Amino acid sequence: MTKGVKLREIAGVFAKVGTIGFGGGVGMLAIIRQEVVEKRKWIDDQELSTAVAMGQMLPGPFVSNYAEYIGYRLRGIKGMIAAVSFLLLPSFLLMCLFGFIYFRYGRLPWVEKIFAGIQPMVVSILVWATWSIGRANVKNWRNAIIGLISVLMLILKIDVLLVVLLCGFLGIVFNALWQRKRGMTSTLGIVFLPLLITGNNAVFGLPLILQKAGDLSIVFLKMGTVIFGGGFAAIPFLQHEVVEMRHWLTTKEFIDAVAIGQMTPGPVAIMATFIGYRVLGFLGALLATLGTFLPSSLMLLGLIHGYERVKTNRLIQDFLSGVLPAVCGMLLVSTFFIAKNSITGVLSAIMAILALVLLLRFRVEPVWIILAGAILGLILPIRIQ
Repeated sequence: MTKGVKLREIAGVFAKVGTIGFGGGVGMLAIIRQEVVEKRKWIDDQELSTAVAMGQMLPGPFVSNYAEYIGYRLRGIKGMIAAVSFLLLPSFLLMCLFGFIYFRYGRLPWVEKIFAGIQPMVVSILVWATWSIGRANVKNWRNAIIGLISVLMLILKIDVLLVVLLCGFLGIVFNALWQRKRGMTSTLGIVFLPLLITGNNAVFGLPLILQKAGDLSIVFLKMGTVIFGGGFAAIPFLQHEVVEMRHWLTTKEFIDAVAIGQMTPGPVAIMATFIGYRVLGFLGALLATLGTFLPSSLMLLGLIHGYERVKTNRLIQDFLSGVLPAVCGMLLVSTFFIAKNSITGVLSAIMAILALVLLLRFRVEPVWIILAGAILGLILPIRIQ
């Protein structure tokens, strides 16, 4: 812990990162390194690597995990809270503002044209994310089988939480059979522990607003507890929960939420704020944001003290080897679902293909793809669903 670093300095640095940090986790990590390693020398690259390794092991968005670890190393729990709070504050406020504008003025013709241009770009971004995550996590036939199983389970409308748990369990089973080193009995507690954490989704006997607040909190706490793989991994879960099961958002509104999440700085998962705002205004935005980021914060506190023992734990590594390919499969299903509702004609299909080329071949940042889609939506006769 570095006593010489003041809390207001931590808050200022991470507020800056949260304000200019476009490009998701990778882009924000580069800015964090520039600010805390190169400019201020608060930590070194080895400590930053530890932050990244721990962040990748936890559920929830990666970049907030990195920030929390750095804040904890600098000033303990107070530093951890300051780092993550000010990292998320700019994007939280922007998402609330966009939510207010969207749900009040979103039916205006020119606004609808903007989002009609953005929606094909969302498809290309999801294809790019699926390809990137798949290339990193589907490395052998066992991973491919788990990914296909997750696709089949989602097509059959099986709850995303069960998909994650089953695929994690399959990762343990496949690796154990492959290595022929150990049995499965001790794995059951870890695999089914999230069921105890998330509990039942029903909230009875409360006034409607408290009932809705409780339901909203449980959905996002569940997501923050069991969804590994970063912000994009949250998209299939949220689509299932808020569009298909609860009908809090229409398909169009959900696609637009993904797009607005790409237009703002901060983690991709900040789209949770927009969804919460749609359900219950500012209170809903706050509950959704807390639910998304709080579980990994609490887990990080426990992991910090036991990291050396946990980082090489075979059981945990095998569980993640099943979850991460499942994320690829789930993201693939969501991409098809969103494409079916976003590609409305030849023009939008061409836009999506060109955007994908820019992402894969020229590595253009997604925010510029979204902005280009907005401009094209205004000037081209794209069919609006």
